Amino acid sequence: MNEMISMEDLKAFDEKYSNPEEVENLAKQLSELGWDSKAIEHHKGEQPPYAEIRNVILNIDKYRAPKKAEIISAQKLFMDDETLQDREKKYQDYKSGKIKKYFRDDDRSPDEMDFENLSPITVVEEPGGKLEVADGNHRAFLAKKNNKSLPAWIIRLK
Repeated sequence: MNEMISMEDLKAFDEKYSNPEEVENLAKQLSELGWDSKAIEHHKGEQPPYAEIRNVILNIDKYRAPKKAEIISAQKLFMDDETLQDREKKYQDYKSGKIKKYFRDDDRSPDEMDFENLSPITVVEEPGGKLEVADGNHRAFLAKKNNKSLPAWIIRLK
């Protein structure tokens, strides 16, 4: 995402949202803006809360609320080269038996995914229309690798 967040901003964000009352206040604000309640609950549960969408939250006036998850072709998603290489290495490590699980919280094999029924990833539209993955890089990588579509909350520019 093009908007860079300073280390001071990150620290202040994480400190603010370490307070459960602030987490709930932000959830209420996002709901009032029309955000999908499932997207709010998902990002509220991150550690720290809202970690994967800090940039969006800190620049909230530039984005429209994701109303509901949409099915999107993974080929339309942008993932930087370093992320793609990292996910490919992890996939190969899984395939070779070096690691037992591909996903942190899921025992399923990455080769047996029903992509359209996965939980949504979060994507942020950048200037020029590029759709950058903010949350769900493992799922997005596998969908790209298999030329599949998957559900996504798309946070679009205003």
